[in-house]
Amino acid sequence: MKLIENIKDYFGIKKLNSLLAKSNRNALFCNLNKANSVGLITSIKNEEDYQKLITFVKYLKGDIGVRNVKAIAFYSEKEEPYFLQSKLSFDYFTSEEVSWNRDPIKDTCISFIKEDFDILIDLTDEFIIPLRSILVQSKAGFKVGKYSVENEPYYDFMIDSEHNNFSQFTKEAVRYLTIING
Repeated sequence: MKLIENIKDYFGIKKLNSLLAKSNRNALFCNLNKANSVGLITSIKNEEDYQKLITFVKYLKGDIGVRNVKAIAFYSEKEEPYFLQSKLSFDYFTSEEVSWNRDPIKDTCISFIKEDFDILIDLTDEFIIPLRSILVQSKAGFKVGKYSVENEPYYDFMIDSEHNNFSQFTKEAVRYLTIING
């Protein structure tokens, strides 16, 4: 079974590299205070992760004043947990809703990819092929994520954070994205 998963990963990464090679996008720097729309991508492992994401969406809408905030999360299990609920600003997909090469095939993922976000923030700490696929294909003007050498081809702006915790990273992202001028 592990061999099949490795083969799927191999072809998923191959597709990502192909999409990156074909990409000819120009980043459109955007200050968070001036953003009309923000997209968030992340993975959710438990109810605590879900609550943190919902709280962050509310913060961006309420305290920062971003009119349109949408989040999409990947839940790696096949069975949908009781705590995940699609809401107006939030949707999710499971491992059952990706193709053989790890490309998301759920309609909400495709709609999210087509959305013209001013800023797209990747809140994940790890390399998750379905989320990277959304990131690479997204029409967002400005893509932001955590700094690492392997992440360089994916983001327009990276935040070098020593924090591996969601709350600290989101605070740093907000701080940097409110001082950046484009």
